Amino acid sequence: MTDERTTQLEDVLDAFAVEETDAKATLDRYLTAYPQFAGDLIDLSRELLRADQPVDTELSPADVAKIDAAWIKHAAALPHHATDPFAALSPTRSREIALELAVPRQILTSFRERRIQPATVPEAFLRRLAAALAVSVDDFLAWMIPPPANSLARSYRADGQPGAATQLAFERVLIDAGVSESDRARLLADEN
Repeated sequence: MTDERTTQLEDVLDAFAVEETDAKATLDRYLTAYPQFAGDLIDLSRELLRADQPVDTELSPADVAKIDAAWIKHAAALPHHATDPFAALSPTRSREIALELAVPRQILTSFRERRIQPATVPEAFLRRLAAALAVSVDDFLAWMIPPPANSLARSYRADGQPGAATQLAFERVLIDAGVSESDRARLLADEN
């Protein structure tokens, strides 16, 4: 019975869709003849009316100006974040940079995770690191300044809730990475 009703409904809707007479009069005639399909006929009638409406795809210069002004206002309201200089860094390039700078990869990871206080890093080392990452020192520092984000991956199976990571002095990170005293002195010297 349901298949017969569905077939009849489809036939009625198809016939209604191809009618070429006044929409209101045609709808009234079909509603009178097929009251059991009233909801479907009304829905199809609305779709057909919408399809017949001309779509104005051209925006007026005033509309374009309003949209542009709204986008400028929206963009100005967004916080500006520096681009992550490590985002596109491959593991191979990361190894190469660690070798160029003569530091363990753990040091680069600390920079990536923003665990190093930028003010404690010698300017010479910052210049070399920024150059290796193909960014300016200013852009690198702008990226380093925001507080480190919580890493959800590191909170897996943790004993407590993850908290904000604290930033450490560059020398402390070098010590924790097992960098020898002579290498630390060389890295902390503000020379090229």
